[in-house]
Amino acid sequence: MTNTTTRNIPSNLPEVEFVDTDTEALVNKLIAGYESITKRKLYPADPVRAFILWLADVIIQERVLINESAKQNLPRYAEGKNLDSLSEIFHNVPRLEPEAAKTTLRFYLTKTLTEDFIITDTMEVTVDGTINFDTVGHIIFKAGADYADVPAVCTTAGEIGNGFVPGQVDKLVSDEFLYFNEVMNITETAGGSEAEKDAAYYNRMRESEESYTTAGSRGSYIYHAKSVSAQISDVSAESPQPGVADIRIMLYNGELPDKELIDKVRDYLSGDEIRPMTDTVLVAAPDTVEFDINIKYFISKEKELSTNDIKQAVALAVENYILWQTSKMGRDINPSYFNAMLMESGIKRVEITAPVFTQIPKGSVAVVKEESVTFGGVEDE
Repeated sequence: MTNTTTRNIPSNLPEVEFVDTDTEALVNKLIAGYESITKRKLYPADPVRAFILWLADVIIQERVLINESAKQNLPRYAEGKNLDSLSEIFHNVPRLEPEAAKTTLRFYLTKTLTEDFIITDTMEVTVDGTINFDTVGHIIFKAGADYADVPAVCTTAGEIGNGFVPGQVDKLVSDEFLYFNEVMNITETAGGSEAEKDAAYYNRMRESEESYTTAGSRGSYIYHAKSVSAQISDVSAESPQPGVADIRIMLYNGELPDKELIDKVRDYLSGDEIRPMTDTVLVAAPDTVEFDINIKYFISKEKELSTNDIKQAVALAVENYILWQTSKMGRDINPSYFNAMLMESGIKRVEITAPVFTQIPKGSVAVVKEESVTFGGVEDE
């Protein structure tokens, strides 16, 4: 999961420099001071002048470090633990911890049994001996059934446990129990996320100012929904009718939430300390609006030797556009933005048949359906 969030810094805040880092001004000041004290003029070839230039360089480097260190006291510049320490001025908002991937494991027996058969021990199953999943709860084989399903969670938090398709988590690490035959995951492993990145954490810190109210404001619902999981990248909060809060959530890279996360957010937002007593909270994935990509691009003859590099750049531009277009709710499908990204790849021109400009409502997100990218050849200028 690639987190492309940027810090939403208020536009009225100026850039801050605590000490001057102008090398030329410092050199001139040092030379003037030396000449004033010694009553002698420094010429360009004078060894003392070379020493002053070296000294100025050392001083400027120290000033740069001073600036960077001092900026760590301001939330919009702070990073890592420095940003964590500043949470006390934002309602003590903690950074969201990494989460482990989840899946459903199916255990098979060598034969069916006439009575329920229950395994109370935690069973550990692995992909490759490194990425392991532990069962959550008892494994209950019903009478007459030769298999049982049980939820499982990765033993290592983070994105490392994501993306294993059904059948890949299939090696039992724990000791085999009676009648054990085989095991495999029946759902793709998903839901793992790294610790909240600095930019997302900073933005949520600022949004936390809305959390002081339980009046059901849009900002309050957005902040609290994002606080449930570091997987959540975007939240839409609308009120289609009085007393109803319609909350839509989506994940990074344009991914849609599963039922487990939706239920988790709904339960959290429905707490008395967050939800006004008169509000009914609805939580769902965003509605989706499909779009196609169909383009043909051309390269100028003078760049013909760079054709392969340009083709790779076009492929990357298409990938980046899809990520941009599908990563935020309410973002209109915008072929003009697509055209600008493609032109930066070094092509001469592009014919964009699809997508066409389409307005995306709040609480909805664009998703790509079909993709066709064609190289039209080389043209004269």
